Amino acid sequence: MMSNEKQIVLFSLDGVLYGTDVHQVREIREVQDITPVPYAPFYIEGVTNLRGEVIPVIDLRKRFGIKEKSRGEKSKIMIIVQNEDKKAVGIIVDSVMEVMSVSQSDTERTPDILTTVDSDCVLGIAKRGEDLIILLDLQKVISKKNAEATEAIEELATSSAESSTPETSPAEISG
Repeated sequence: MMSNEKQIVLFSLDGVLYGTDVHQVREIREVQDITPVPYAPFYIEGVTNLRGEVIPVIDLRKRFGIKEKSRGEKSKIMIIVQNEDKKAVGIIVDSVMEVMSVSQSDTERTPDILTTVDSDCVLGIAKRGEDLIILLDLQKVISKKNAEATEAIEELATSSAESSTPETSPAEISG
């Protein structure tokens, strides 16, 4: 492999291809039993027991604001990554396809118009034939700082949606 190429783990969410540096991935496995944790952020599915180690599990669909799959669709796959504290975190994705090489010449920076405060986990876009692959830094996806920012935005969206709904008193409804 040439030095201007890097290995990525290719996975999908809602039909979109994503890739992350192979060095960020500890292992890939089927999703096992997940225990919900009260008051956890909306994108945390809960915790699971990974060979005696209790690890948090993030649903990447929820984290990215992608609608959930219907119950009948095939089982999910979990990518195990390590956060900056070297603790394992599970990330649920729809499927993992392969480990592949991506050359620097097939990779473009994310266009500025698509960049927001929350999108610093998007490293760029890689091309493979006609397919586009969104390159992610999963360390940033699972970081507490990014998670708190996403949560604050979710709360603002929810509260603004609630406040824009006209309230009716019981007297107005009955009368």
